[in-house]
Amino acid sequence: MSYKRYENSQMNILGETIKRLRQKKQWSQQELCNKLELVGVYLTRSDISLIELNKRVVRDFEILALSYVFNVSLEELYRDTPLYKLCNNK
Repeated sequence: MSYKRYENSQMNILGETIKRLRQKKQWSQQELCNKLELVGVYLTRSDISLIELNKRVVRDFEILALSYVFNVSLEELYRDTPLYKLCNNK
C-alpha cells in the first residue's frame, strides 16, 4: 500500500504533538499503548515510536483515540502543526 507523504517525507503531522503530550503526562510509549488498548485501539510501542518520528501514518480512528486518552480536543492535537497554522493564518 502506498501513501502520499507530507513535506520532508513525513508520513504524518502529529508525531511531535503526540510525543509532547505523552511526555507531559509522563507516560512511556508502552503506557500510551496500554491506555489506547482500553478504548479498543491496538498499537505496539514500535508503532508509537514510528508515529512520533513521523514515519507512520496515523489512521483516523487512532487520532480520535489519542484525543480521548490525552483528554484534548481534535483541534488541540493539530493546533501546533505547521499545516494548521498555515490553514488558519496563525
